[in-house]
Amino acid sequence: MSWEKDSRERILAAAEELFAARGIEGARVDEIARRAGVNKRMIYHYFGSKEGLYRSVLEANHARALEAGRSALRRPLGLQERVAEAIRSYFHFLARHPNYPRLMAWEALQGGEHARQVLAQLRRDLLPELREVLEEGVREGAFRADLDLEQVLATVITLCSAHFSGRDPLEPGKAEERLKHITELVLRYVSPTK
Repeated sequence: MSWEKDSRERILAAAEELFAARGIEGARVDEIARRAGVNKRMIYHYFGSKEGLYRSVLEANHARALEAGRSALRRPLGLQERVAEAIRSYFHFLARHPNYPRLMAWEALQGGEHARQVLAQLRRDLLPELREVLEEGVREGAFRADLDLEQVLATVITLCSAHFSGRDPLEPGKAEERLKHITELVLRYVSPTK
């Protein structure tokens, strides 16, 4: 039913805002329900608990981030250009979804238990595609042979996310300057030494 989908989406949107602002510990189910315009019993009906709602918010955000990276890796570009496009896609995803880096910052502060549960599946979904691109790059001599895929992925995520945790990450000119720096840094690292 469309009203159920609408209610569920309003709950997720309200929860995302509050979880991003206050973390899971600071957000209250009553306030989420009030902002979503639903009875709080609906939250428990759809998500089971506040923790279930929080994981659903994380899953939705991680899935959007994953899709941004996947679509970039599938573009008909050269290998280095696909990696650069994946970095750009993730960076622009963060710019369009400012709650995501805040959610991840709260997760880091609160031990990361929920993100670990959610990220495990999403990482399994993305890593094979990224590994395929990097392995092809190693075979063709576009990438160095000793790459640690997990480290490359963690570096990209950390560098991009750090930009959006600053005071004014969208200051004109600064975002593209930062993106260019991150992309060049990662591409230099993955390229074979001359």
